[in-house]
Amino acid sequence: MIEMPAMSLKFHSARTIDDAAAKNGMRYELVEGRLVVSAVPPPPHQVAGARLTRILDAAAPGELETGLGTNLRIGADMLIPDVMLANSEALRAPAARYLDSEDVLLVVEMISPGATFERAWKPRWYAQGGIRFYLEIEFATAPGVSVHELRGGEYERVAEAKAGETLKLVEPFPVSFDPGELVGPRRSAG
Repeated sequence: MIEMPAMSLKFHSARTIDDAAAKNGMRYELVEGRLVVSAVPPPPHQVAGARLTRILDAAAPGELETGLGTNLRIGADMLIPDVMLANSEALRAPAARYLDSEDVLLVVEMISPGATFERAWKPRWYAQGGIRFYLEIEFATAPGVSVHELRGGEYERVAEAKAGETLKLVEPFPVSFDPGELVGPRRSAG
């Protein structure tokens, strides 16, 4: 027999969106009544997300702004995209714990190898929420970005580029960048 010290187990059971809101640094997503818990994204994803927000914010019209790791409500479910582009007023509302999908124009998921939930399931919920654009950033080899637009209730790939190529978009607003800018050494401002 092995003697183990007594330990207290506290189980977190979310039943509502407010229950699922992060309180301890973990990411809590509520999907069809199931609680999905994940760690905060690793540093390379955080760096790529921060760089992408700078690119998008510089190109977006004034009524839109990016959010990192912001709670997103789609019906009774709550998801946390890595990056979102949304109505500026909704993002800045002092008491907001989440944004409703109608305030969001674009969501971004950074995909790690084996990330089935992000690759297979999350786009379905984003489409159900009517979010017009979905960007998927792949890190398996050289970083690549694929852009999907909601058409007929499903996402259709409209553009893609890998590191060393230029991704050029006209919708939802003109923006272009090399996916390689999201990783690697930071370029100096001068």
